[in-house]
Amino acid sequence: MNRNLVTFGILGAAHSLNHSLFLVLPPLLGNIAQGLGVSFQTLGLVATATYFIYGIGALAGGPLSDMIGSVKVARISIGLAGVSSLLFLVCREIYTFSAAMFLMAIWASFYHPTANKLIAQAFPSKVGSAMGIHNAAGNAGQVLTPTVAFLLGVAIDWRASFIFFGLLSIGTAYLMDRIVIDEDAPTGERKIALSEFLRIPHFWQILLFNALIGFIFRGVEVFFPTFLRLGQGYTGEFAAIGSSMILLFGVAGQLIGGRGSDKVGPTKILLGAVVGVFVSLLVLLLVPTSYPVVIAFTFIYGVAVFAHQPSMTNLVSRVTPRHLMGLSYGVMFFFSFGLGSVAAAVLGWLTDGYGVVFAFWSNAVVAVALLGVTLLIYRTFDKPSSESGS
Repeated sequence: MNRNLVTFGILGAAHSLNHSLFLVLPPLLGNIAQGLGVSFQTLGLVATATYFIYGIGALAGGPLSDMIGSVKVARISIGLAGVSSLLFLVCREIYTFSAAMFLMAIWASFYHPTANKLIAQAFPSKVGSAMGIHNAAGNAGQVLTPTVAFLLGVAIDWRASFIFFGLLSIGTAYLMDRIVIDEDAPTGERKIALSEFLRIPHFWQILLFNALIGFIFRGVEVFFPTFLRLGQGYTGEFAAIGSSMILLFGVAGQLIGGRGSDKVGPTKILLGAVVGVFVSLLVLLLVPTSYPVVIAFTFIYGVAVFAHQPSMTNLVSRVTPRHLMGLSYGVMFFFSFGLGSVAAAVLGWLTDGYGVVFAFWSNAVVAVALLGVTLLIYRTFDKPSSESGS
C-alpha cells in the first residue's frame, strides 16, 4: 500500500506538471499578446503547433516505453520539459517564445501514453479506478496553476510563471527514481506492429472521438479565461479562478469516471460525460451570464470532460492486445492532443474576426458531432464480448 501511495503521489505530481507547463498560457494570453506585440490569432497558431507536437510526440512515447521502460521514459519526459522552460529567460519576441513552447511540447509529449501503459499493466483488474486516482491527483495539482500563473505573471512577469513550473518539473523528475512498480520488461525491440494495430476492430471510432473531444477540451482550456475577460467583462483574477474551478471539479470527474467505468462499463460513462459537456456549453452560451451561471458551467463541464479520460483509457485497455498497449495509447493521445489542438488556431482566428463569444460557439457545434460518435461507440462496444478485451 505504501509503495502504491508513493507511486501515485509522484506520478500524480508529474501528471499535474506535464499539463501545468501549458496551463500557464490561457490566463496570461492577453498579457503575452501585448508583451510580444502579436495577435490572438498568432498565439492561437503557436498554441496549435505546440499541442500538435505534444500529440504527435505521443506516437513515439508509447513505443519508446515498450522498448526501454515506462518509468525511464516518464522521467526523461518531465525532466527535459522542465529544462526547456528555462528558454523563457531570454524570451523577448514571438520566435523565442515559439521555440520554448515547442521544446517543452516535444519532451512533455512522451508522458501520457507512457504513464497510461504503466498503470494499465500494473493494475489490470482495476484499470479505470487506478487511472481515475492517477488523473485526479494530476487535476488536484493543476487546480491552482491558472491562478498562481496569473498572479506571478502580474506581480513579476509572465515569463516567471513558465520558469516556476519548469523548476518544479525538474524537481519531480529527480524524485521519480523512487518509483517501484511491476510492469512488463522492456523489449528492446524497435519494430512497431502498425499493421496489427490497424486491424483492431472499430478502433477508428475511438480515434474520431478523441479528435473531437480534444478540440473541445483545447478550445475551452485556451480561450475560456479570454471568454470571461473580453466576452463577459469579468476581471482577470476571476477568469483565472474560473479555469482553476474546472480543474477542481475535474478531480471528482476523474474519480467518478474511473470507478464508474469499472462498475458499469466505460461506454456508459463516456455517453454520460459527453452529454454533460454538451449541456454545460449550452448553459454558458444560452443563459444570461452571471456568477452562478459561470460556476454551474465549471461544475458540469469540469466533472463531465474529465470523467471521459479514465473511461476512455479503460476502454482502450479492454479492446487492445497487451503488447500493443503503448502504441494504442500513443495514437489515441495524438488524435486528442495533436489533431484536437487545431481548436486553438480556429478559435484564435474567430476571436480576432468575430469576437470570442462567437468563437466559443464552435465548441458547441463540435459537441453535437461528438455526441453522435459517442452513440456509435456505445452501440459498438457496449457488449460483454467487447468489454472483456483481447
